[in-house]
Amino acid sequence: MKTIVKNLITKEETIFVNDLSLTENIVNTIICNSNRTGDLLNPKHREEIKQKYSIVERKSTITGRRFAYCQVKDLHAKYDI
Repeated sequence: MKTIVKNLITKEETIFVNDLSLTENIVNTIICNSNRTGDLLNPKHREEIKQKYSIVERKSTITGRRFAYCQVKDLHAKYDI
């Protein structure tokens, strides 16, 4: 599955092709942007990021598609269909 994570301020997009959730791909983006790629598979660090940055995953009432966002980091994720 293809996921696009977009920084809403800089308009920079990161594309992931995997079976992870939208939330997990936002976590991947946060880890990569902080130059800590060695922690990509560290479950404790991933959980700390989810707690610290309050990533929310929802379903749009208009389109019915799932999306996720992290308001603290200005990130938005969606599946590319």
